[in-house]
Amino acid sequence: METVLKIQGVSKNFNDFDTVLHEINLSFFAQTFNVILGQSGCGKSTLINIMSGLMKPTRGNVYYKDLDISHAEQKEIIELRRYKFSNIFQDYLLLSELTVRENIELGKTGRAHDLEYSELTERLGIETLAERFPNELSGGQQQRVSIARAMIKNPEILFCDEATGALDETNSKLVVDYLKELNKTYGTIIIFSTHNLKISTVADRIITMKDGLIEDDYQNPFPQPTFRNDIRRFP
Repeated sequence: METVLKIQGVSKNFNDFDTVLHEINLSFFAQTFNVILGQSGCGKSTLINIMSGLMKPTRGNVYYKDLDISHAEQKEIIELRRYKFSNIFQDYLLLSELTVRENIELGKTGRAHDLEYSELTERLGIETLAERFPNELSGGQQQRVSIARAMIKNPEILFCDEATGALDETNSKLVVDYLKELNKTYGTIIIFSTHNLKISTVADRIITMKDGLIEDDYQNPFPQPTFRNDIRRFP
């Protein structure tokens, strides 16, 4: 399989005494659904931010194909994040002065492979919210709007940081099943960090983290076609 994203010897310190990541080595392959699984505080979010070009590592390198993201110029990072990468964050980061439609369409690139607004919002159950503003939405609705904004550009890699954390079981299933469909239909690489074991049932690959280290990394022998509800979370 083609290696699209490669992490070599990545460590991250926020000060001399606070090492969040320790010598991480990972490769991510085309058309795969990957889950990074671990308890809160294990370094998942920091790793996602470094891989997606939002944060520099203290040591090590991150490669998107032949581009060393960790040492690239800012304009190269902006271009990469505009057309190839998308992030779904734990926080919604919606612009309060824009409607739902306007917030979502901020993510569009204007290229032919952008997803259709109407199909995307219908699949996420927010098709009736187009003219509402963020302060008129519930937390779960705001989260689904932020997910739609990240998805609409149909990115090559979609980084999801606890993307279903604000959603109930029904809407979590809706979102995860749609991510699975994007992965299968368009070959979107999904990198999904979570403490929720249920998400891992649909993944091709499961990476577990603990205390800033990769604890395990294995292929899921029986990835499920849809989100399952019968597995517990980490405590």
